[in-house]
Amino acid sequence: MRIKKATAIMLASLTTAILIHPEVRAGQSLQTFATTAKGQTMAAIVYAQNATAEQVIKNAQSRLEAILADNNITVLDRSKAEALRSAAPALEDPGSFVTAEWFVENAGKFEIKGILAIYLSAESTPGMADYFTATAHADIRFISDVDAQVTALTTTPMGAPGCPPSDGLTSDSAIINAIQRAIDNAAEKMGMQIMDPATPRAVKLDLEGPVTLPSAPELACTKTETKPLAAIAKLEKATWRVEEVTAAGVAPAGGLAALGGYIIDTDFHRQPQRFYGSRIHLLDLDAKREIMTLDCHPLGKKESSEKGDRKITGCTFLGSWRYLSAITGSTLFLWDTERGQLMTRIDLPSAAKSATLGLARVDQAHYLMVDDGRKSMVFKVIRKRD
Repeated sequence: MRIKKATAIMLASLTTAILIHPEVRAGQSLQTFATTAKGQTMAAIVYAQNATAEQVIKNAQSRLEAILADNNITVLDRSKAEALRSAAPALEDPGSFVTAEWFVENAGKFEIKGILAIYLSAESTPGMADYFTATAHADIRFISDVDAQVTALTTTPMGAPGCPPSDGLTSDSAIINAIQRAIDNAAEKMGMQIMDPATPRAVKLDLEGPVTLPSAPELACTKTETKPLAAIAKLEKATWRVEEVTAAGVAPAGGLAALGGYIIDTDFHRQPQRFYGSRIHLLDLDAKREIMTLDCHPLGKKESSEKGDRKITGCTFLGSWRYLSAITGSTLFLWDTERGQLMTRIDLPSAAKSATLGLARVDQAHYLMVDDGRKSMVFKVIRKRD
């Protein structure tokens, strides 16, 4: 085994997607870990970085060991791994130092080709309606017996579009799903195959009502500037088809915006006919691109039974970027923006030319408030029960 002179190796905290220690030779990346480690014996240790992760540390360890075994990588048994953990308490701190001499000594003692350490953190919070939502994050460090150098990476942050948090009816179920996804993500970045990948669990929401609140809070009416959003959206623009921007909203944390478009199409094939439709454009503000469109009313002839028009008069995100509500002349919509799914649609008793939507929290419950200037209605946000 060729080892460089004894130098301190720093297990540095990471903020970028993939970071390799300065002393690591070019090309020696964790992305090829699965290939180089196949058939070898590795020590795999998971370290909890907060109390929430500590609760599910055994589940995370089992998940990691199972994935390594599926990829023909032998895992040092638990008792020896615990002995190794005890021999190197400094490894518990991702910012501490481990000497090359220590690694050489223990690599020989435990007959391992490397140490894979995962530093796991997790958080769980109550959701909007009788459920919990959780996120997890993993930083990975690998010390190889080739030259005792460190390679490292970090998993994709949860809680953003494309990588949503995990929902569950209990806090534990949400956390377990989140940490399994974090371990899977780490393994994938190391080039390993996941036989049974964990997918983000999502709770569907519904609207109940109208309901009565003893004291309904006033809606804070905030106007969103539509011009910069319209420059990002792919709006209809043809000789006889136009799309007018009628409403807009930005997610509470920013990053994602919704733009309401009202489409009018004129058909001259036989006799002039007008077709109307409306849709929501979901926009990634950081990348300045349109992600998807959500059809409120597909383009078509307006039926005589329809109340009001099909124009989107208001839209708002509910609590985060994950849920969006919109209202047209007499229809209220609730969308799951991560999956592009309509969760519920409510036909309102009367039409309104304009409306303001807002979210209120009263006694741990969340309510969607609709105000058309003449009257207001309140709908309770609940968990949909299949």
